[in-house]
Amino acid sequence: SDVMAVRSTGFALLSSCTVQEAHDFPLIAQAATLESRIPFLHFFDGFRTSHEVQKIALLDKDIMRAMIDQDLVYAHRSRGLSPDRPVLRGSAQNPDVFFQARETVNPFYAATPAIVQKHMDRFAELTGRRYNLFDYFGTPDAERVIIIMGSGGDTVRETVEELNAKGESVGVLIPRLYRPFDNEAFLRALPESVKSISVLDRTKEQKEEINQLQEKFSKEFENLANKILEEKTQKFTEQNKEN
Repeated sequence: SDVMAVRSTGFALLSSCTVQEAHDFPLIAQAATLESRIPFLHFFDGFRTSHEVQKIALLDKDIMRAMIDQDLVYAHRSRGLSPDRPVLRGSAQNPDVFFQARETVNPFYAATPAIVQKHMDRFAELTGRRYNLFDYFGTPDAERVIIIMGSGGDTVRETVEELNAKGESVGVLIPRLYRPFDNEAFLRALPESVKSISVLDRTKEQKEEINQLQEKFSKEFENLANKILEEKTQKFTEQNKEN
C-alpha cells in the first residue's frame, strides 16, 4: 500500500521479488537513473526479504564499475546546486507556465523504459542473471495468466511450474518496472493465446469507505445548498412585498 501511495510522485518504480533481485536491482536502478535523469524508487517486501534465509551471489566492485558510466556521474554532479555555479530554479510560476514546464519532462519519462532494459541487458552480460521489464514464466500457449509484483511473484512462479508439470497450461507475468509503465513491452511479454488474466496486489485502498463518504458529503452539500437557496428566495420575496 505504501508503494501505491507514491505512484503520482514522478519517480520510476522498480520492483524486485527475491533476495537476489533485491541485491541486484539497486545497481540497475543507479545506472538507469544516471542516464535517464529520472529518480528511481526500488521497492521489495522488506519483512520477507529480511527474514528469508537464502544464498545469493554478491556483486563485486568490478561489476559495479562496469555498470556505472563515470561521465554520467560527473554530469549529474555538475547539475547540482552550488554557490560556485549559481543558477535560478523553481521560481514562482502561474499555472499556464508551470504546465508547459511539466510537459518538457515527458521525453525523459518516455525514454526511461528502454534505458532500464538496456542496463538490464548489460547486467545480464556481466553476471548471467537476466531481467526484463516484464518477465513471463509458464507455457508459451497459456490461456490463463496471473500478473503479480513483489515477493508473491516467486511463490506464484513455483505454483505455475508445479501445475504445468501436471499437465496444466498456465503462466505468470512479473512486472519489474512499474512506473513508467511500458504498454508495448507488457503486451509483448503476454502469450498471444491468453484468454483470462488475474491481477493480484496486496494494496488496500479504502474505495468503499471513500465512496460512502463522498455520497454522504455530496448529499449534505446538496441539502445545505438547497437550504441557502430557500432562505435567499424567501428573503428576496419578502423584500419585494415590502417594496
